[in-house]
Amino acid sequence: MMKTIATFGLLLSLFMGLGCASGPRTSATPQEMAALDRVISDGTFKIVAQWAQPMASRGLNSIANAGLLPRGSSAGRIDIAGSGGYFKMDGDRTEADLPYFGERHMGGGYEPDKAGIRFKGTPKDYSLGPIQKGDGYTMRFSINEGQETFQVLAQIYATGHATVSVASTHRTTIWYQGRLLDENQD
Repeated sequence: MMKTIATFGLLLSLFMGLGCASGPRTSATPQEMAALDRVISDGTFKIVAQWAQPMASRGLNSIANAGLLPRGSSAGRIDIAGSGGYFKMDGDRTEADLPYFGERHMGGGYEPDKAGIRFKGTPKDYSLGPIQKGDGYTMRFSINEGQETFQVLAQIYATGHATVSVASTHRTTIWYQGRLLDENQD
């Protein structure tokens, strides 16, 4: 019995180790890091959203269980590739138009054109620094759009992957995963 448990534990450890090893690459080549440094110093780039990761809620689970999400999606990870969702920086100005999945906590009428996360302007409390673990940068700022304030945290990796977290005064927090595009590249 003890030998069976030990064998099972060894196999479980092996499978877990293989699963962890197949995750995304976090270390960048010197060329990838140099390209990211150039994009960040230019200050003009765009993140094209491919996945939305809303906070779990009973309402979102009901929508997923009803089969109303895109194929291959779940309540915790929704395929938004092709939606046109983006986050953009252009010098000291920022802009976003991202689809939103989650719950609204405060006011706001039903306006289909304003259902997503949309903002445009100059961010406040802007900071940019290296990512603590990995090769890339972390950007933080807040921005107001009408009565709503957004707290944005973007992590941009030299491998071209990016994540954007948006916390709102009116809605539940949502995360996006996407790809970095250099707006100055032809």
